[in-house]
Amino acid sequence: MNAAAEGQILTHECPAPACTEQVDPGMLMCPKRWPLVPKPIRRAVWIAWNRGVGAGTPAHRAAIRLAIAAVRRDVVPASSLKHPARGTALVSPPRAGLDSQHRPGGQHR
Repeated sequence: MNAAAEGQILTHECPAPACTEQVDPGMLMCPKRWPLVPKPIRRAVWIAWNRGVGAGTPAHRAAIRLAIAAVRRDVVPASSLKHPARGTALVSPPRAGLDSQHRPGGQHR
């Protein structure tokens, strides 16, 4: 008989580097590491999860891969910061006037 059938709660290890915390099956990461994932990517995970309905869908799997890459500090291309199902940007456009104050490469006027 498997563990789930015996009434045991299954867990998995948090995918963040050097974290060995056991996480409930409905959560991707431990509460300490989840906030390290950029908010647009966290949002993509939740949108794709869709209260469990989207679990395992290509959009959900893509969002999970992105979140894990982000917490592992892998390079996350800007093009990935789109809603995995709709293809729309998750980040807000720059506020009016911001472009006139900042230059590419982080240089300020």
